[in-house]
Parts: sequence; structure tokens; C-alpha cells
Amino acid sequence: MTAETLLQVFSTDIEGFALRTLQGALRSAEYPASLGVGIAGEATEAEMEATDWDAAILRWKTPELHEVALIDRELRADSPDVEAIIEAHVQSVANGDDPTGQLIVTDHLRKTRAVYSVQILPAMLLDEDHGAWAALDTVLRCIAAQTGGLIWLAGEGYCDSDGELLLAENYDEEDDDTGGDD
Repeated sequence: MTAETLLQVFSTDIEGFALRTLQGALRSAEYPASLGVGIAGEATEAEMEATDWDAAILRWKTPELHEVALIDRELRADSPDVEAIIEAHVQSVANGDDPTGQLIVTDHLRKTRAVYSVQILPAMLLDEDHGAWAALDTVLRCIAAQTGGLIWLAGEGYCDSDGELLLAENYDEEDDDTGGDD
């Protein structure tokens, strides 16, 4: 994965969800992780309950506290960039060779109202054995389950909140412009 690679969840729900739900999923899976919404420290009780958050930072607690991922939430109605990302995904799906998967994914993309993007930070990119890599599955599935979401993994494809692959990617990553300008 490159620094530009994003993992995304395309949500049909415009309403967000409480970060407490995501923190609970991480704790249930026994990951040493915390969430924050500011430059330093964990989210406050009020921030954990808010459903209208724009960004959250996933921090790993071992061996010392460090940031591993940034989770952004953008509404389609508020951002022309989100519209462009969705349209780029619709176009890339049209290049596939699985008509059923294409139909399911394209329909979902057209109904998308919010996009959650997970940017992998250097601590993870520099360590392919970092424990937080496994936690990303929990993060993505939780977001998808809470928001009526469809998960996109660069180089792999689109899957549902249970991790079932709905449409595999079958194009060169070099040609991929679905992640935006990051």
C-alpha cells in the first residue's frame, strides 16, 4: 500500500454514528487502540457520543502511543470532491467483467450519501507487521455495518460489512484515480 492509498466506506446513510461504537468494536476485538478527534489525547465523552464528527484519529497504544490512521467523514451533498470520487468509482466499476457485482456496486455507489476514508499513517506504512493492520478490518466493518456501507480496498475490490467480496478489482493500480488528490 502506498501513502496515497485510502480505504473507503461508501455509506447510504447520511447520519453518522457515535465514535463510542467504533471504540467498542476495537475493545471487543481486544486491540490496544483509542480514538481521538484532536491533535492529542483521547476523545472526550461528548465527542465519543457525537454522530456528526468529521475526522477521527486511530491511535495504537503499544509499545507507546502513536497515530496509525486518520478517518475522515464527508457528506456527498457538502463536497464536490466526494461527488468526483464516487463518479470515478462508478467509472472504474464499469470496466469490470462481473455484471452482477457491477450492478450491486454501481447501485450502491449511486445511493451513497457519505464517504468515510481511512488514510494509513506512516507508523503503519513503515511496518508491514504492525498490529494495527488487523484492526483496520474491524474499523472498516464497523463503519460499514453502522452506516449501510460498502467497503473499497485498493487493489482488491468492494465488499460488504461482513467482508464478503462483491466485486473484485481487475485493473492496474497505476490507472486508479478513485482515491482523490491525497
